[in-house]
Amino acid sequence: MQLFSQRPARNGAVWNNWNSTFPLNVYLQSIQDLIMKKEDLIQICHHIWPYLTKEEFLHHNYTSVFEYFTENGRTAPIRRNSLDSIGISEVISIIGQLTTVDNALASRANAITCARLKLPDSMSESTVLGCLDMALRMILTLNIRPISHLRDLSTSPMPPTIIYWRPDLSLHDAIEAHFIENTQVTRSMTTGRIDPSISLPYLCTYRGFRIFWTSNLAEHLSISWNSKIITVYEHKIFLWNHLRDTKRTVIPRPILEEAIDTLNLLFPLNDPLTKTYLTQNGKTFSGLGYCTRPRDRSLELGKFNFWRDRIADLVGIMNEQPRGLRQLALERNGRNMMPFVTFWVATAVAILTILNLPFAIVSMRYAMLQYDLALAQACSDPGAQNTLPQFCG
Repeated sequence: MQLFSQRPARNGAVWNNWNSTFPLNVYLQSIQDLIMKKEDLIQICHHIWPYLTKEEFLHHNYTSVFEYFTENGRTAPIRRNSLDSIGISEVISIIGQLTTVDNALASRANAITCARLKLPDSMSESTVLGCLDMALRMILTLNIRPISHLRDLSTSPMPPTIIYWRPDLSLHDAIEAHFIENTQVTRSMTTGRIDPSISLPYLCTYRGFRIFWTSNLAEHLSISWNSKIITVYEHKIFLWNHLRDTKRTVIPRPILEEAIDTLNLLFPLNDPLTKTYLTQNGKTFSGLGYCTRPRDRSLELGKFNFWRDRIADLVGIMNEQPRGLRQLALERNGRNMMPFVTFWVATAVAILTILNLPFAIVSMRYAMLQYDLALAQACSDPGAQNTLPQFCG
C-alpha cells in the first residue's frame, strides 16, 4: 500500500520514474481529494457520534477533533497505477458503513466486507486494508492491525501500541484482550489512597519530566525513564463521546471510564499549576469537567485495573525527595518542607561559620598578644626567674 504522505522527493530519476507511472492530473486530483472540508469533518463526527447536536460542534474541544481527522486524512491510500484514486470521501463512506451496519465489527471478515462495499471492485487487498485501518483509526484513535499485516508473531511480537485483531474475535473483544494482556502485574495488588495533590504538571515542574501528547489510547501513560517523558492521551472528548453512546461501545466501557479517571486524577480542574500548563500547551480538555466521573473514585489506587501500575509509578515519582537545585525551592503545599528547612539551615550555618572565621582568627591573635603581655609583666618581677624558671629562664 502506497501512502500519499510517503511520495518520493522531487529530484532526479526517482521523481521521473514516479511521475511516469502516476500522471500529473491524477496527482493534482489526489491532492484535491485529500483536502478535508468542514462538511467532511462534521460528517465523520455524525457517523461516529450520531447523537451530537450542532451546538456541540461549536465547543472549542472539537478543534482538536477536527485537527485529528484532518491529519489522518492526509494519509489516505491512493492507487498509483491507474486513473482511479481513493480520496477521503471513500474513507468517510467506510466510516459510515462500519458505524451503522449491525455486526460490522463483530469479526475482521465482516469489517473487510463492509469496506469493500464502498470501494471499486478492482481495489487491491492492501488498499482495502489501508482504507479500513484509516477508518478504524479515525473512529477509535487506536491502531488496529489484522493478522495479514503482520509477520510471524513468534518472531515479531506485537508492539504494545498496536491492537492485534484476531480473526476469531470481535473488535470489542480484541481491544479488551489487548489492554488486559498489556496490563503490568508486578504490583497488581497495590492499593491505597492517592495524594489528591498529584498532577502531571507538578511532575514536570518539580521532578524534571516532560509530557508527550499522543492520539493513540494504547500509548497512554507509558513512561520513558531514560528521557523522563510521560506519554499522555490527549483526546478526552473521544472518550467522553464514546462513553455517552447508549449502545455497546467498541472500546469496552471499563477502559473508557478508567482512561477518563486517569486524566481527572492527573490534571485536576481547580489546580492553578495545571490550568497554566494546559493553557501553555494549547490543551482544552479541562473544559469537559470530570465527564460525570466522580474524582474521589480516581483517588483510590485499587480502583484502577488497566493503568494501576503506571499510576503507582507516578505516585512514587511524586513522593520522591527533590534532588539537585530543585531542593532549593519550597514546593507547593510544603511537600518538601523538612528537606528544604534542613538544607537552608545547614547553608546558613555554613555561611555564618565562614563569616565568623576572620573574627575567630583576630580573637585568637589578640589572645596570644595578651598572653605575651602578661608573661612579660610577670617576668619583669625581680624574683620571677626563681619562681617561674620554666617561663622566665
